[in-house]
Amino acid sequence: MFGFSRTAALAAVTAATALVLSAAVAQPATADPQPEPTVASDVTAAYQLAACDPRGTTSTDTALANQLNSSLKAKMRGYMSAYRVSCARMVIKAVHDRGLDPRAAVIAMATVIVETSVQNISEEVDHDSLGLFQQRASWGSASQRLNPTWATNAFLDKMIRLYPNNSWKTASVGAVAQAVQVSAYPDRYQVQAGDAQIMVNTILPYVSGPKGQ
Repeated sequence: MFGFSRTAALAAVTAATALVLSAAVAQPATADPQPEPTVASDVTAAYQLAACDPRGTTSTDTALANQLNSSLKAKMRGYMSAYRVSCARMVIKAVHDRGLDPRAAVIAMATVIVETSVQNISEEVDHDSLGLFQQRASWGSASQRLNPTWATNAFLDKMIRLYPNNSWKTASVGAVAQAVQVSAYPDRYQVQAGDAQIMVNTILPYVSGPKGQ
């Protein structure tokens, strides 16, 4: 009897173990998704803003905002304004004036979309971050970081250091942006790459001097 009972007990334990392992395989554990941070990337949040173009916005900025609001696909669809177009225009112009391939403007714009929803934020929302790219104090002075041309060139300088020999042209937009920004949420940039491309395609013809003033 004892031998039978022991055998039966072992069989029961073995069967129970197999059942637990089977359930674990059938329903693998997954990490809880991290919530989106409450940072300057919220489109509708109100922040203190600095002008992007010291000359202000133009009628062309307004027209392009209306065009972009119907052509964008992701975060900024329906949220573009003359002010936001003027900010995008200054970023794209800085890339253009430097003679870089338009892909550099796409990378910069994807970053600005994520970081500030294309706004030149003049208050320290996240630690001591300021400006379109939310650059920390280690990047430069407050006035430098709030200057879209300076801020864009600082972004480009680091991008080129990290991706020498034009290797940024073939790397993914999101990977390059993350390498420069070192964000805690690295997957956000690539999602905006398509809209960044649309913005560059739409605004680039006007960067040599805004029309319709």
